Amino acid sequence: MAFNVSERLPLSRFIFERSWTPVRGTYLYPLKVLEVDERPTDPNDYLEVIGIVPVTGVDVAITRGGGLFARDRGQYSTPQAIDTLVNLLNLLTCEFTLAGLASQPVTDIDMQSAKLIGQHISITGGWGSFGDRTWGPYSLLCMAPRDMSAPYSTTANPYWPPNFYWTAHGEKGIVDTVGKLANAPLLGAVAPTLPSLVAAAAFHAARHNLSETIITSWVVVELILYHQWIGYLKSLSDSARRRRLEDTRTYSAGVQAEVLLTAGLIQDDTYSKVQSARKTRNDFAHRGVASADGAAQGMEAMRAMVSFLGVRVDRLSGFSYQSGGIGSPATELEPEFPFN
Repeated sequence: MAFNVSERLPLSRFIFERSWTPVRGTYLYPLKVLEVDERPTDPNDYLEVIGIVPVTGVDVAITRGGGLFARDRGQYSTPQAIDTLVNLLNLLTCEFTLAGLASQPVTDIDMQSAKLIGQHISITGGWGSFGDRTWGPYSLLCMAPRDMSAPYSTTANPYWPPNFYWTAHGEKGIVDTVGKLANAPLLGAVAPTLPSLVAAAAFHAARHNLSETIITSWVVVELILYHQWIGYLKSLSDSARRRRLEDTRTYSAGVQAEVLLTAGLIQDDTYSKVQSARKTRNDFAHRGVASADGAAQGMEAMRAMVSFLGVRVDRLSGFSYQSGGIGSPATELEPEFPFN
């Protein structure tokens, strides 16, 4: 069957057009094309701005291809300013994660300058070894489809790289949902890095990075546990006792969980998940043990603790098992070189 790429506007305008609005940003990763059931066949659709979201006073343009971009008036010229933009975009990344669309958190390496022309934004050039979230998407969109069946068959088997690197996220209204920022700021109020840590844990779990999932999910658990612990200490009238309990060398995360359980400030089920995750973290930290079951326990504990803050976790993905690949060949060939 025929497969046609319909380019209603020339992608080359992002290189040769002399008038454009400077922006800076990155892409959700893995690449997602938003609010469509099927991937578009026009490269311009991936670059189209479909929403503007105010984030801590900065407007962020979201493109259909998962781009996140802010106006660049020269204010992002220092490492400190770039870090501010990184944290801002990670609030959005975290909000997408909590809405069921896990994405790797943003770092300064992931962001580059881009061009806004009309209603479309693209990064067209760049530098460094990591182009998957910068100049890579534009390069993919510029590629022509190829019939992979030639010369083996008369039936077309079209291959267009964007179809294999972007997956469709068909949920209508997700940009409006994410734009409300109903959850990520609650995490940021506990610790500035907490939104990016939650996003990182979900991404590592989806990617089956076992060690990273165990460690990152536990850091989230411990940060929120300590937040609950400080709240408990503030409720104590005995200042001397309060000072003793502030010693985290004696009152470690495990002890904090025990006291909070006794005080009725943590539920039995959540307590059990925290202790299981703590053992998994200790097994990894002291003996290098990392398992899929341990990663799953870490994610369950993280979900339980995040919900303490009033954050919705019903769409926050956990750790799931999956497999894939190609089937067996019709005829298995022996290699032409020594390979047992």
